[in-house]
Amino acid sequence: MFGFGFLQGMVIFAISAAALVGAIWGLIDALRRPEGAFTAAGKWSKTAWVAILAVASAIAFISMPWPIGTGGGIVGFLGIAAVVGVVVYFVDVRPKLGGFGPTRGSGNAQRGGW
Repeated sequence: MFGFGFLQGMVIFAISAAALVGAIWGLIDALRRPEGAFTAAGKWSKTAWVAILAVASAIAFISMPWPIGTGGGIVGFLGIAAVVGVVVYFVDVRPKLGGFGPTRGSGNAQRGGW
């Protein structure tokens, strides 16, 4: 009923969807972090990581198989480069930013009291 080609297509779709979700999640996470967190952690600037993750998100979206995007999956050269960028962010950069939480508001709000 379903051949090997169908199974292969479903695996590529699942990997491509995971890459897209990871790239968008990383982009949102990087946007929420303060600029000083990246430099304090000894990593590239926030701008550089936002650009890397934005390009990775675009490549992952374009590489999605037919129902969503126009590509044949994330298994091409650019797709693999996008996945490498996302993996480096989550494995190396994000853990070092752990002490510097996402920004929440301006930080000027009064705390406690009436």
